[in-house]
Amino acid sequence: MYDSDEYGEGGRVRGAFEAILDGSREPALPSVTDAAVAGGRRIRRRRTAVSGAVGVLVAAVLTAGAVAALPGEDPGRSSVPLAPVSSPPPTTTGPASPSAAPSEPSAVPTPSGGMTGNAPGDAP
Repeated sequence: MYDSDEYGEGGRVRGAFEAILDGSREPALPSVTDAAVAGGRRIRRRRTAVSGAVGVLVAAVLTAGAVAALPGEDPGRSSVPLAPVSSPPPTTTGPASPSAAPSEPSAVPTPSGGMTGNAPGDAP
């Protein structure tokens, strides 16, 4: 090895490191097959987690859609209670409601004879 007198403190440290490295074996490299199997497991776990999360998301969206489709009370609409089945139908008493159609037709204004241009559909 190195003479400790020749290199001083650095030689002793270097000798100690070489003694440590000579006594230990190199770590074994993993095989390609082991790495492929571990990678496949990792991919399967990730795929299972993603598909489970997507399934939960789809179920939440469907549940929210079903809840939104349920009949409920609109804030702009007042709820009218229904009459019981055994009650008689309501009778009309009092004045009759006016009809929706006017009694006389309204007059349509016609242009006066002082127009100079021909309107579509007029004879020349």
